[in-house]
Amino acid sequence: MRKILILLLLLTACKLPASPEKYFDAAALNANSVSHFGSDYFITALGYSKRGSSQFNYEEQIKYAILRVEGNLENVNKLLPTKDTKAMLDASKDLFQFTLDSYRNDHLPIAKMIDRKAPEEEVAKAMEALDKKSYETFLVKYDKLYNIGTQYARDHDIKLVETPKFNR
Repeated sequence: MRKILILLLLLTACKLPASPEKYFDAAALNANSVSHFGSDYFITALGYSKRGSSQFNYEEQIKYAILRVEGNLENVNKLLPTKDTKAMLDASKDLFQFTLDSYRNDHLPIAKMIDRKAPEEEVAKAMEALDKKSYETFLVKYDKLYNIGTQYARDHDIKLVETPKFNR
């Protein structure tokens, strides 16, 4: 009985390879949740309008997005890297960590500005600074994961419904 218990503990403590679909879903497909970034996140994903009134708190929305990205990153970190998945997992971790850092340090202050009804020019200037600071880097990381994930899906016969690439 003791040997069985030890074996079960060892098996649950070890990371085992997952199915190709699980790797793809966690590492690549979940990147869709961060496809809007920078000013586009506020304008497209959250419906920010320079004309004003919103029906929700932007800070709360960013905090929810932070929790979502933390969960996505945690799920990717739980997967066992293999020769076949390492590049995709690394690209996914890189994208999620970059996005998480920006949400915490750059997006959140803008959300607070919007919630306190800062002047439109101040918000626009902050969004422009955010885009200049990190949008190109985000796009490179997003495109890298997109390309690796798409190839991984093809190599493993995972059916993709491709939408037009995210362009700005």
